Amino acid sequence: MKLRVKFLATLSELTGVLKTEVEVPDGLTVRKLIDILTERYVKLREELLDERGDLKPMYNILVNGRAIEWLGGLETRLKDGDEVVFIPPAAGGYRGPILRIRHSRN
Repeated sequence: MKLRVKFLATLSELTGVLKTEVEVPDGLTVRKLIDILTERYVKLREELLDERGDLKPMYNILVNGRAIEWLGGLETRLKDGDEVVFIPPAAGGYRGPILRIRHSRN
């Protein structure tokens, strides 16, 4: 079966592609798709999954526009023609010192 895969923002930089089509076996899960994709894009697994093999909480994966956390998680079964979108965190946050501004009334 054929799947459309998109990597957004920093994940497209990591993989070198924004979107691609992949031919995979029928009944594949999102977890197995990640296994297949990491054969092409070696650093993808390390980026997406923690040491237990779970999706890192800052990442989202959509299947046909629906977050996998509301489907079957990484065990979500894929069908021919599905679109899978890998979304990195929108913002990393500020890790520097906190600047406090005091307002004075003169």
